[in-house]
Amino acid sequence: MNFTAIPLAGFLIVASSAFAQESLVGKYAGTLMLPSQSRGIVPVPISLEITSAADGKLQGKANRSSSARLGQGCAGEYKLAGSYEGNKLDMRATELGGPAKDCAMRLRLVAEGKKLKGKMGQFDVDFSK
Repeated sequence: MNFTAIPLAGFLIVASSAFAQESLVGKYAGTLMLPSQSRGIVPVPISLEITSAADGKLQGKANRSSSARLGQGCAGEYKLAGSYEGNKLDMRATELGGPAKDCAMRLRLVAEGKKLKGKMGQFDVDFSK
C-alpha cells in the first residue's frame, strides 16, 4: 500500500471543499415565484450576495423587491447567516425584515455551477451569478 497517497488524497479533498465554498462568494440575481390568489404565480426579483464562505459557514445579505401586483409585502434587505455542506446551502435572516419588521427569510439552496436553486420557505427561488 502506498501511504504517501493517503495524505495527498486528504489534502485534495480539503482543497476542493475550500474552493467550492470560496466559489460561492459573489452577487447573484434571482427570481422568487410567489402565488397570488387572483394572478397565479407572480415572479418577484430578489438578489443575494454571499460575502464570506469559510469552514462551512456563510455570511451574506439578500434584497427582496416589492411587486406592483403584490405590494410591499416583505420587501427589503435581510442580513443572512448559514452553512454550506456538499452542494447544499441553508441561510437564514439574522433578524426580521420587511416594512413592518415582521418577515423572516430562509433560503435552502443547491449549488449547480454558477446557479443556486431551491426554496425560500415553501416557494421556488433561483439565482444566477
